[in-house]
Amino acid sequence: MNAASKLMTEHGSTVTLRVDHIAKNRPDPAYIAYCTDIEQTELRLMIPEPSTTDLQLETGQWYRFDDVVRTRSPEATLLHPPEDINPEPVDAPEEHIAQSTGADESPWLVQLGRQKDIIAITVQPRPTDRIGNMSIADPETFEIGAVCISYCNGAGDTTVYHREESPIEDEHLLLEHVVEDIPEVEEPLLLTRGHNHDPLELLYQRLKLAGDGDIIMSGAEQVVGDCFHADADRIAHRAGTDALAEFAQQVGIETNPVRLDDYDIGATPADWRQNWAIETTPLSDVVDPRMTDRDYSVLVERYLNAEDESVASAQLAQC
Repeated sequence: MNAASKLMTEHGSTVTLRVDHIAKNRPDPAYIAYCTDIEQTELRLMIPEPSTTDLQLETGQWYRFDDVVRTRSPEATLLHPPEDINPEPVDAPEEHIAQSTGADESPWLVQLGRQKDIIAITVQPRPTDRIGNMSIADPETFEIGAVCISYCNGAGDTTVYHREESPIEDEHLLLEHVVEDIPEVEEPLLLTRGHNHDPLELLYQRLKLAGDGDIIMSGAEQVVGDCFHADADRIAHRAGTDALAEFAQQVGIETNPVRLDDYDIGATPADWRQNWAIETTPLSDVVDPRMTDRDYSVLVERYLNAEDESVASAQLAQC
C-alpha cells in the first residue's frame, strides 16, 4: 500500500486512502474527498465529476485509487484522473505506518489524527509600499506585522507578537520569538485559518529573507517548513459542518469574537470602515464592534504609524 508522501507531481501512482467525507467543489465540476492514508496523513483528493454516473464512494471505506498525482491546487493535495472514476474497495490496513516530516518532499501534508501538539497560528502581513500590493512569491513586497500563537492542547499560553516599531529590525525580533516558540514541541501541526497554507508561506519567505541579517540565523525558515499543516476550513468540512464555529459548538467549545468596544483605543470602527463594502464582510454595519482580520490589519498600521496621542497605543496593543 502506497502513502501520499511517496507520490510525485509528474507521474501517476496508486495510493490507498480511507474516504472520510465528500463535498462538492462548486462551481467546478469536481468532488473533494477528505481522506486519510496509511500513514494517518489527512489530505484532500480532487475527483473530476463523472459525466454519466454518480460518484459511488462510501465514507469510512478504504479504496485503492490509480494514477493519482500530487497537485499544487489550493483546493486539494492530490488529483485523481478523470478517466478512472471506479476506485477499488480494499480492506483496512492492519496498522498505520509512522511518517517523519524530514523525509517528505512537501511540508504541508496533514497528520491531524496522530499529532499531539497542535499550534493555532495567525499571521498578519503588511505591505511595504503605499499601494498595498503583496505577493507571497516576492517577500520584498510584504513584512510581518503580527503573529498569534495558541497551543490547542493547553501546553502554553496564547501569545501575540506584534511590531512595536516600523524599522525592519523590529520585524526580525518578532520573527525571532516565533522561531524560538515553535520548536518547543516535537513535530507540531500548525493550524491556520482559511483554506490554504499562505500564512505559513508568508512566515517561511520572510524568515528565509531575514536569515541574511544579524538577528535571524540562516536556515531558520525550516522551523516552519518541517511542521505539518492543517487549515480550519478543512477541519470544518471533514466534520460535515459549514464553518469552524459550528463545529466548535457541536463539541461544546465556546467561540466569542474580539470586540473593539472592550478597548479604549481612541477611535471607533466607523472611522476606518466608511468606504468598506460591508455586505461582503461578516459585519452588520460600519459600527459593528466585532473585529475582523481587515480591522486588525488597519489597527496594526495605525499602531506602527502613530505619531501623536490620537491613538491609544497601550490599549491598541492589547487587541
